[in-house]
Amino acid sequence: MLRGSRCRCGFATVGEKILCPRCGRRMKAAEWPEEGTVLSFVTLGAELEGHKNPVNLLLVGIAKGPKLVCWTESTLSEGDMVLVCPSDKAYHCFPKESSSRAGA
Repeated sequence: MLRGSRCRCGFATVGEKILCPRCGRRMKAAEWPEEGTVLSFVTLGAELEGHKNPVNLLLVGIAKGPKLVCWTESTLSEGDMVLVCPSDKAYHCFPKESSSRAGA
């Protein structure tokens, strides 16, 4: 599960926040499933060290939750369903139909 905070105004974020940056109200702890929909993406033109394939940077929408920026080496399109895998410093995404989740 992805853990974060949600406000009554509708703002949601991963990580713990006490006050909503949008309206200033107190936020409550929330959880969301580790799956979402690709809203937008860009393929990075420069090769990243440690990656064999081109890397895509995705904006992923979590249902009734936050939007996340994720990395993937998979070829995805807007509207594709993905599994989101949090790591120490980033979020990585894999196509939902994929059964192999690196780092999981």
